Amino acid sequence: MSRKATLDRQAIQKFNSYWEDLMEDFPEARAEAVRTMGQAAQRELNAQIRRADLEEDAKGTVISWQKLRFGSWGGYAAVTPLGRETMRTSRGGFLGKLGFTKPKKWKGTKVTTKMVTKWLERGHGVRTPDTTKAYAWSERRKKRNRKSGVNGATGLRYVKGRMFYSWTKMKALDLALDAANNALERFAEKKGV
Repeated sequence: MSRKATLDRQAIQKFNSYWEDLMEDFPEARAEAVRTMGQAAQRELNAQIRRADLEEDAKGTVISWQKLRFGSWGGYAAVTPLGRETMRTSRGGFLGKLGFTKPKKWKGTKVTTKMVTKWLERGHGVRTPDTTKAYAWSERRKKRNRKSGVNGATGLRYVKGRMFYSWTKMKALDLALDAANNALERFAEKKGV
């Protein structure tokens, strides 16, 4: 086990031992603490997405894909991307005029918000453009290619990951424990404990 994991476990054990009596007497206090911990982590994730190297309108879209989930009895909180289908292409013809669109696919499966979030988080490869098409020489394509890196070993282009979940993980424990302490202090004052 790494030293960081040991320190994290010790911080959580210290927190639990300090608030143990209140959480045993009032089970809703634990649920309140977990809820505020999750909200603190979600705020930090949203801030990391806003700081990421994405276009302005894309930041709001990616933030809207992240969902705060709670355990059935308030035992945990987790921020995860939604798994719903997201990307669609507009096709001409009769169905396109009616508003029906064909879902985008990647390796035979529909592209979901969860997949796109993972690609943004970890990075992804760049497709080689068809240089016989006019769009391959457009300024937009050139600008996009300048942002991508080149793998030294293979020579393939890739887009670097934004790592907003990874940066959030580094701060999540401290933010969550501070938020839970504040929530439990307010809860104790309200109950007169």
